[in-house]
Amino acid sequence: MNTKLTAAFVLSLSASTGAEASLVARTGGMVYDTVNKITWAADANLFQTQAAGNANLVSQIIAGNGGVIHETPNAFDLLGIYHLTSSDFNTGTGKMSWWGAEAWANNLTLGGVKSWSLPITIPAISGYNRSGSQMGDLFYNQLGGVAGSSIATSHNANYNLFTNVQTYAYWSDSEYAPVPSFAWYFRTGNGSQGYNEKYGLLSAWAVHAGDVAAVPVPGAFWLFSSALVGLMGLKRRGSIE
Repeated sequence: MNTKLTAAFVLSLSASTGAEASLVARTGGMVYDTVNKITWAADANLFQTQAAGNANLVSQIIAGNGGVIHETPNAFDLLGIYHLTSSDFNTGTGKMSWWGAEAWANNLTLGGVKSWSLPITIPAISGYNRSGSQMGDLFYNQLGGVAGSSIATSHNANYNLFTNVQTYAYWSDSEYAPVPSFAWYFRTGNGSQGYNEKYGLLSAWAVHAGDVAAVPVPGAFWLFSSALVGLMGLKRRGSIE
């Protein structure tokens, strides 16, 4: 579970209350939210896309996580250590158990960076019009979704920035605190938020804190700029003298 992403999103909520998010397409298959300052994978069913081109993907994900996912201890997992198996992944549909989705996000490299995660659910409240969570904000505020309607039929132009958007439920990184053998989800088929047992197979959408595809100004440019400023200063000083 990504605590850094949670902290960043909470801060963005306090700083952008009432603001309208703006989505910007980035290179490398990503979309940046300039208000909440998070980056989404442009492919909303990326696991399925990856699996179609890599027959060893599931075994690589399991190995990349040391074969386990750590969770809050619960009635079915007293130690809080879940052992991953191939049954946590459906490569045909792209759906995964919560543990499988967590493992996939943990193992994901996109845009040349790691540390991706599933979206968080804060505040953790079930029902419609819950736009405070990351998926709820994406559905209602950024994609123009309507409560009770599928995102495939009710959306704005930002919808076209993404591919393979599923009209199903997407896992959240957030566990359901009263019963941690459950985790939160957001259903893009009707805009509802709820919780489900972790072994259920749902879709997964990766998100990352910050602007992953932001291109820093090359150091050589700064050196050139500094030299140019220095030359201008010498020329100006010479003319004054």
